[in-house]
Amino acid sequence: MLIESEFKLQADGKLQFNTGITHPEPDVRCYKDAAHIFMQQTDEPGDKPLYYMYRNVALTVDLGIFQESGIRYDITTILPIKIGQEYNKTIGHFHPTKPNSSETYPEYYEVLAGEALYILQKNARSGDVEEILAIEAKKGDKVFIPSGYGHVTINPGDQLLVMANLIENSFKSIYDPFAVKKGAAYYYIETENGRGDFLKNPNYHNSVGLKIMAAPNLPQPIQLQKDKTLYENFVENPQLFDLLK
Repeated sequence: MLIESEFKLQADGKLQFNTGITHPEPDVRCYKDAAHIFMQQTDEPGDKPLYYMYRNVALTVDLGIFQESGIRYDITTILPIKIGQEYNKTIGHFHPTKPNSSETYPEYYEVLAGEALYILQKNARSGDVEEILAIEAKKGDKVFIPSGYGHVTINPGDQLLVMANLIENSFKSIYDPFAVKKGAAYYYIETENGRGDFLKNPNYHNSVGLKIMAAPNLPQPIQLQKDKTLYENFVENPQLFDLLK
């Protein structure tokens, strides 16, 4: 999906879809839903929107492909705001294990507008962090969330972040691991000189160094056509994405 071709960005962070697109009304995450995972508690209004999630978006002509595959395509918009010093972010979650498997469900992301920091975190059984990465992604970058990693998405810029994802359509995400620790093992904050920087979350008992990587340097588990969007890659060859199921 492409901005202008299939939808337009509105000033409030919502999307206006063109004709021929099947889409729901967005699920809205407000400050009251996410206050518990931010570094600082603020006096923001509880109904202040942080991000919008449009699940099961598709060109109407492609609906059968998604229904048959059991995979859905979502679009999320994250507003360019801060909560205290901290840049806006998603609540974050882990995925459950696949049936009859030790692997959790993976996920694929693509940045459609703006820029993103994807925090990928693997936890030990104790709930403390075992490994954590920050993936810097810009428009057109595709990021694979492998088995075993929870993830949080941060909008580190001053523009609306618009991203899409492909994911198996039936499982329920697991939010508790991030909720009990007030977020991932690192926060991303605006420092006194106006720049962004990472700050350790003191609610974790151990200390693990943060690895920072650019999205183009990440290994891709499948061979995607670089000149096509994630959506186009999927509808042209949905079998490539069977690893998501």
